Amino acid sequence: MTAPMKESRSVRWGLGVVLVVLLLQAARLALHKAFSIDEFQYAHAAWLMAHGQVPYRDFFEVHFPLVYQLLAPLFRLLGDDPRNVLALRAAMLVPLVGACASVFVLNRREGRTAALLAPVLLLLSPAYLHFATEVRPDALTAALFLGALAALAVQPGSASSSFLAGVLLVAAGWGSQKALFFGGLVGAFLIGELLLRRGRLPAPRAFFLGVLTALSAVAAYLTVTGSWRAWWHWCFVWASEHQRHYPGFSWREYLVPALGEQPAFFLLAAVGFVATVRGLLKQGDRGTPDVLLVIAVPATFGAYALQRAPFPYSLLPFLGVLAPFAARGVLAVLSRLRTPVGRTVGLVGLCGLLAVQAAHVNARLDGGGNARQREVLARIATLTGPEDVVYDNSGGFVSRPHAHFYFYTDAYLRGSLVDLLSHDMPRALVEQGCVLRVDDLRTSGLPPALRRFLDAHYQPLDGDLYLWGQRYRVPADSGALDDHFLAVRADRYFVHPASVLDTGALFLDGVRITTSEFTLSQGRHTLRYEGRAEGLQLLWLPRDGKRWTPRPGAPATYSRLF
Repeated sequence: MTAPMKESRSVRWGLGVVLVVLLLQAARLALHKAFSIDEFQYAHAAWLMAHGQVPYRDFFEVHFPLVYQLLAPLFRLLGDDPRNVLALRAAMLVPLVGACASVFVLNRREGRTAALLAPVLLLLSPAYLHFATEVRPDALTAALFLGALAALAVQPGSASSSFLAGVLLVAAGWGSQKALFFGGLVGAFLIGELLLRRGRLPAPRAFFLGVLTALSAVAAYLTVTGSWRAWWHWCFVWASEHQRHYPGFSWREYLVPALGEQPAFFLLAAVGFVATVRGLLKQGDRGTPDVLLVIAVPATFGAYALQRAPFPYSLLPFLGVLAPFAARGVLAVLSRLRTPVGRTVGLVGLCGLLAVQAAHVNARLDGGGNARQREVLARIATLTGPEDVVYDNSGGFVSRPHAHFYFYTDAYLRGSLVDLLSHDMPRALVEQGCVLRVDDLRTSGLPPALRRFLDAHYQPLDGDLYLWGQRYRVPADSGALDDHFLAVRADRYFVHPASVLDTGALFLDGVRITTSEFTLSQGRHTLRYEGRAEGLQLLWLPRDGKRWTPRPGAPATYSRLF
C-alpha cells in the first residue's frame, strides 16, 4: 500500500466539490447522451418482463436478466410510453453512485484524500462513464462487483458486511456471464483462504450464508418461472456456440483507444498497483482486502481479453478496479515531491489532468445528444398504441409488442437464421398485424428476401420510421392497374394521394372507393384502378388519425452503435 500523505482539509473539500460536480455531469450525460442500439434491446427486454414475459422461455435472450428484473418495475409504474427509456437511464445512475461509493471505501484505509480521489478519477474516465451511464448489464455488474470488494474491505469485518459481500458477489454473477469469470476467481481465492489459512476472511459463515441466500433467490426465480432448461440452453449451450462462431476481433481494438484517451489514468493505476503489491509483500496477512483488489485486476482484464468479441463496455469492471489504484498512484507520485515548489507543481499538474479528462467526458455529448431519438420515440407513442406490434431488429420501439421470438439478431444470427428470417419473419409480421417498423443499423444485414418484403410493405414516414402500406405504378399505356393489397390488420387505411379518386376510379374487392379513408378486413384484397394517375399508395392510418405522406430518401439518424 502507498504511504499516506499528510491530509489537507482544503484538498479534501476541493475534491468533494469536484466529486459533486462530476456526479451532476454524469446525470446530465445519462439523460442527454444518445442511446446505443443495445440499450433499446435491453430496455425492451425490461418492458417485456414488466408485462409478465420470461426471458429465454417467451423471448430470445442470451444475457443474464438481473438488469431487466430491476428496471421492469419502472415500466409498471410509469406506463408504456417509449420515452420512459429515459427513466431507465436515470435509474442507471444508482449503480454508478454505488460504484463511486465502493471505490471510496476500497481506498478509505489510504486516507480521505485517496478515498475521495478514487471516485473522482473513476468519473473522469471517459471510457467508464460513457457506458456506466447506459442501460447495460455490464454497468450494473461492475457496480455490484465493486460493492462486493468494498463490503469485504470494511474493517473490522462484521457479519453484516460479509453477508452483503456474498449477496453482491452472486448478484454480479447474475448480472452477466462475464462476472462468473472474475467473480469466480475472487470467490475461489476466498474459499482457499478459508480452507488453507483460517482467520483472514472476516465472518466467513456470514459471507457464505450471503452467497447461499442469493443463489437460492436465483434458483427460486428459475423454478417459479419454469425456465431452468431454457436458461441453460440459451445462456450457456447456445452462448458457447455463439462465441465460437461470432466474427471476432482483437482485445486491442478498443483497449488501445482507451489507453490513448486517458494515458495518465492507466499510468497512475500502474504506479498505484506496484506500490500496493510492494506494501502487501511487506505487511503479509494484514492486507486481505487489497489482495482481493490486486487479484481483481488480472481477473477483470482476463474476462475482457478472452472474449471473442471484446466490446468496450466489457472494460467497465477492469476500469472500476483500476480507479483505487490510480488514486494511490497520484499520492505515490505527490509523496515523491518533497519541496513546496514541487508539491505546488504536482497539484497544478493534477488539476490540469482533471480538467483535460473533464473535457473528454463532456465531449461524449456530441451530435446533439438524444434529441432526435426522443423525437422518434414520441412519434412511436403517437402513431401506435401499447397493443400495436412493431418491428425492429434491435427492439428500438422499446415498449411495444414484437412479432417474433427472435426480436433482435446480431451478425451471427443473421447468418445462421437466413431461412427463418426470410420466410418465418414476414409471415409473423402479417399474422401479428405489425403496422410499423423502425429502421436501424442492422437492417442492411438482413437476408435479401426479408429486406424485399420490408421495402414492399412498409413506406417511409421519415428516415427512421416506416408504416404499413404498398405503392403501385399505373401502366401508362393502358391507364389501368390490376393488383392486390395486403391489409396487415382489420383497421383504417387511406389512399395517397387523394387526388387519384378525382382522376380515376379505385376498386377494392370490386367495390368502388369514393372516400380517401376506408376500413378493410385483415388479409388480401383485389385492387383495380382506372384513370390518369401515374401511381398511388394504400397506407395504414395511424392511431392519431392523421394521414401522412411517404418521404423516400430521408436520412436515418435514430440508430447508433455506441
